[in-house]
Amino acid sequence: MLIALAGAALVAGLAGAWSPCGFSMVDTLGPHGYAQRMRITALACVTFALGALAGGVVTFGGLAVLGGWLGAGQGAAATLAVALLLVAAAGGVGGRRIVPQVRRQVPESWRRVLPVPVAAGLYGVLLGLGFTTFVLSFAVYALAGVCLVLGDTAAGLAVGLAFAAGRILPVVVLAPLQETARGVDIAAGMAERPGVLRTIRAAGALALGVAALVLAFAGVPANAATQSVLTDNGTDPSTIAGSIAWQLPGGGNGLVVHGAGQPLPLPGSDPALGPDALVWREGEALVVADRFTLRERLRLQAPGAEEPAISARWLAWRAREPAGDVLRAVDLRAPDRLFDIRRVGAPDRIGRPSIEGDRVVFHVGQRTGSRLEEIYLPTRRRTTLRTGRDGAQLLNPSEQDGRLLYIRSSAERQQVLLGPRRARRGDRDASLLTMHATVRRDPGHEPGRKRHDEGYPRGRAPRLPARAPQGVTITLWSTALAPDAAYVSRIRRTAAGTSNVILRLLR
Repeated sequence: MLIALAGAALVAGLAGAWSPCGFSMVDTLGPHGYAQRMRITALACVTFALGALAGGVVTFGGLAVLGGWLGAGQGAAATLAVALLLVAAAGGVGGRRIVPQVRRQVPESWRRVLPVPVAAGLYGVLLGLGFTTFVLSFAVYALAGVCLVLGDTAAGLAVGLAFAAGRILPVVVLAPLQETARGVDIAAGMAERPGVLRTIRAAGALALGVAALVLAFAGVPANAATQSVLTDNGTDPSTIAGSIAWQLPGGGNGLVVHGAGQPLPLPGSDPALGPDALVWREGEALVVADRFTLRERLRLQAPGAEEPAISARWLAWRAREPAGDVLRAVDLRAPDRLFDIRRVGAPDRIGRPSIEGDRVVFHVGQRTGSRLEEIYLPTRRRTTLRTGRDGAQLLNPSEQDGRLLYIRSSAERQQVLLGPRRARRGDRDASLLTMHATVRRDPGHEPGRKRHDEGYPRGRAPRLPARAPQGVTITLWSTALAPDAAYVSRIRRTAAGTSNVILRLLR
């Protein structure tokens, strides 16, 4: 899919050479123009190329990032992207006037008042941005829309770089040849033969059609995470900066792995990683140690403590008390001053906390529902990030660089969801993994019968969610989030026993 979109973007960039700005770039950078010498021309071509690449990345990569932040890439995203590509392809085949049209050129004065390499770099940025000068292809609008609705950063970068390459190629090829017979003939052919531009636009339409076809079959890449097994005997993962720790099931101690090394056993259980430290539990005490050497830095008495979390400044943990759960924290700069940050009465429960910077996130499970909460530790301000709806439970969140990972478990399915770390409904959060529910529904009809279709739109009953295998219960539980991957523990129970696996999902 990335290759197809990049091909369409490359042709869209090439079409820009037939604009007033494209011809003026050749004149500006030529050795007999404002550059005056071939050495200056070569340097100006380099700065022009760098500027165009930067502009392309800002426009199309930025739109993809914005789309991801808005929760794009879900539902009908692929369908909408295909529609945009096909509409633009139809406009290119029909030779329609490009609307809306940007009737603006690059500032002519720059090449007179600035050194030519500097002016060329700025001109490259403007042309790479795509919408700051004349638009010579419907593909520019279509590809911008596709980057936004897919919300896929890789696709945005591929489109931006390919579009910039199309803008660069005609200029850097023709500028050094400006005063040669061959260069004059090529420039004259471009200016005097409209059929050449029509051919380029037709090629762009074909490339858009191919991209639409590929996208229609490939779907939205952000929804399909590549899955692998981190360990087949572990739970409660914690990760940061190339290291990952987890708990051995059955009441054992924890393990930690740095990079591609071997798992190292820890002296305690419930390990959690921070930027430069590692915390684990030893009986009623929490031990903070150096992440790599395991040299003890702090030993803190914490009765009832479970599942700690640590950042550069804060240590937080959940504790069980007869009246209910309590979430406690301590500022590592003043470890003798413990304070409660959240408390619930039984039978309500507080989930495993996760800390990034000054923010701790966790789930609160209640008889009437569940929600994901965040507390800003310096001020104790509490924010509800997600609320479970229609009976769904939201479980065990983790966060990293403004992204929130969590489990959604309902009567229909279990999902590992990833979205912005801010308050929202969560309907547009990306699904990295979907699995059947923890309960096994009935088949929806009596033995020897089938589901009826009467009363449904178009006479077709909606598809039922997948049924859990008979005799098998699978539960998605704790999570951890890294820049390139998401981790989730999976508990599988059968009559033969229980297995605990940690899955690695590429983002």
